[in-house]
Amino acid sequence: MGTSNLIVVSIKLIERRDDFIKFVVDGAEPGLVNALRRTLMVEVPIVAIDNVIILDNTSVLYDEIIAHRLAMIPLRTNLDKMPKIEECEDELVDPSLCQIRYQLSVEAKKPTTVYSKDLIPDDPDFAPVQPDIPIVKLEEGQVLSLEAYAKLGRGRTHAKWQPCLASYGYYPRVEVIGESENCVKCLEICPGALSIKKGKIDVLDPLKCTFDKWKTCEELCGKAIKVDWDEKKYVFWVESFGNLDMNALLNEAFRILRRKGEILIKYLEDASKPKLEASSSLESSLEGTEEHEGSEISGEEELGEE
Repeated sequence: MGTSNLIVVSIKLIERRDDFIKFVVDGAEPGLVNALRRTLMVEVPIVAIDNVIILDNTSVLYDEIIAHRLAMIPLRTNLDKMPKIEECEDELVDPSLCQIRYQLSVEAKKPTTVYSKDLIPDDPDFAPVQPDIPIVKLEEGQVLSLEAYAKLGRGRTHAKWQPCLASYGYYPRVEVIGESENCVKCLEICPGALSIKKGKIDVLDPLKCTFDKWKTCEELCGKAIKVDWDEKKYVFWVESFGNLDMNALLNEAFRILRRKGEILIKYLEDASKPKLEASSSLESSLEGTEEHEGSEISGEEELGEE
């Protein structure tokens, strides 16, 4: 492959918190960026309650409603303690290794509320993300006792296995081509994005304003500014629901995305071989994919400027 076919992608970190990250991707095709977005939301696995055994329930809610509420409680997931999702889906490991057991037992001595913190896992690394999610209210003497099993799964199967929200937009490209007093209104629409002194416009930070708001400013300023976008530069953000820390979320997404690419390449290679040779090699095509999962993100500096 010639050097002209190589794609050089750079990433610049803009903002990072425990449950949120925002960065600029430069040099990538739209399909690649969208593949990362979809992988983050529907391919990265987490645990969610999938089976509930009601031992005793004298509350006002039916067993099915309680089971549904339990399924929608976000649970912390330690992927280092679980098999790979592909091994669970293909039944290559003991199914019990792909699930976590929880117990809940509350007998009301007085009117009380059962919260997610009352859901006790066998492993504390898989505790509910938020301890104060209400499940049901109990009157004096009422009882709720159950066992629940959380299974490793993906968001493409059900929303309860979705670990985050992810989205992206084109990087705004703002060009000042004139002066206008009407642009003063943009100071309120996009605070910190631009400055105006005696009609002269200076763009301070294009990321302080969304692309849609920049287009609004373009209309207000008349012909003073021109707003366009870079077709290979994007502002990408991810907001986690707390099931996974940001490092684990991104590492798993890139592992899955890379594995899909390796599988596709192998299928294309086998398609060009005689049928007998292709069928025998296809069975062993995935054995080496786990050995090339790529480098992991160990800290914020990995997503810094390049």
